[in-house]
Amino acid sequence: MKKILFNYTIGLISLFLVSCGGGSGDDNGTKMYVGSSFDWRLDDIDESIKLNVKVIDVDAFWTTKESIDAWHNDGIHVIAYLSVGTVEETRDDAEDFPEALIGNVYPNFPEERFLDIRDIEALKPIMIKRLDMIKEKGFDSIEPDNIDLYVWDLNDANKTGFNLKEEDTRKYMDFLIVEAHKRGLSIGQKNTTDLSLEYVDKFDWALVESAFKFGFADEVKIYTDKNKPVFATEYTDLMDEEEFLRDVCPKAKLWGFTAILKNRDLDSFVRRCP
Repeated sequence: MKKILFNYTIGLISLFLVSCGGGSGDDNGTKMYVGSSFDWRLDDIDESIKLNVKVIDVDAFWTTKESIDAWHNDGIHVIAYLSVGTVEETRDDAEDFPEALIGNVYPNFPEERFLDIRDIEALKPIMIKRLDMIKEKGFDSIEPDNIDLYVWDLNDANKTGFNLKEEDTRKYMDFLIVEAHKRGLSIGQKNTTDLSLEYVDKFDWALVESAFKFGFADEVKIYTDKNKPVFATEYTDLMDEEEFLRDVCPKAKLWGFTAILKNRDLDSFVRRCP
């Protein structure tokens, strides 16, 4: 009887940790909060650059452990950007992906191709190796890019080459969430906003692109309602600074979002709300 009660209690504790973002990755005291200042940089950035934010999202492969350690010393929470739905020719592990998993070219990115996310068993060793690398470097979180591949295949367009469905994304996201939390990493919902209601208790935070410009920012408001951060990025090729300050910032402030305006290549330029 004691053993049954013990296992039951442990189960409840585990469920509580996962539902509350148990893989928060904040052992170093750099936990992110609703309203935390944020920047997203995929350019050539290292510890020599002074960051005036509490959360930074940087490339999982290029970023060094030395940079992460230095940013932690400044109290910054460090997110690893990682494409989990495509293979990029420039990545160190690009040759690890079996040819059968590689689909069509991602539009406008000739060196990037869609992955068959239905075959999780084939992807598992590659993705686990990546997550282990992220953990070993000292990252706190993972931003899983390109989890929403099914949107490319809507209306029988089949642009990925695999005719992916929404259910395929669900299964893949579930796999990634479990593996990230196993390693003490928090993990964010990247776009895929139509699944927010279903996944708000599984993901730890959310990052959306052009959500205000295209009118779907309200779909992730459920995150801040549950005291989980939302980072909303708008782009300068779609709106200017005046529009950002006038149309985005008031609503972002009301909803508790951290909104920023960035160049499309995610360089050093950033415009924040007052």
